[in-house]
Amino acid sequence: MHRDDSGFTLIEVLVALAIISIALAAFVRLTSQTATNLGEVERRSLAMLSAQNSLAELQISSLPSAGLRQVACPQAGKPFVCRVRIGPPLGDGTRAVSVDVYPGIDSDRRLASLQSSLPERRR
Repeated sequence: MHRDDSGFTLIEVLVALAIISIALAAFVRLTSQTATNLGEVERRSLAMLSAQNSLAELQISSLPSAGLRQVACPQAGKPFVCRVRIGPPLGDGTRAVSVDVYPGIDSDRRLASLQSSLPERRR
């Protein structure tokens, strides 16, 4: 007697469910990582805006003396801190300026950095 079984066995169904659950878990993890990365990209973009704003402020005002100063440079509600380093005169009437942006006063984790050379005197 020949028995014609159609359909899936319990083992086949369990294997299929295991494969689907592994795929869904990987998808959830990927989605979570993407959301985390988007948040970091947003923070770094806002930090770069803060650095650009600090550099623009230096361009329109008289350049302070050489040295390092730390100023608050919030952007979109984020409490960033800009560390502005102004170098000595370069001999061609300019000074090297760098702006580094950090998430807080005591942080060593730089989020953005800009370098430029600005004229010493405004006309």
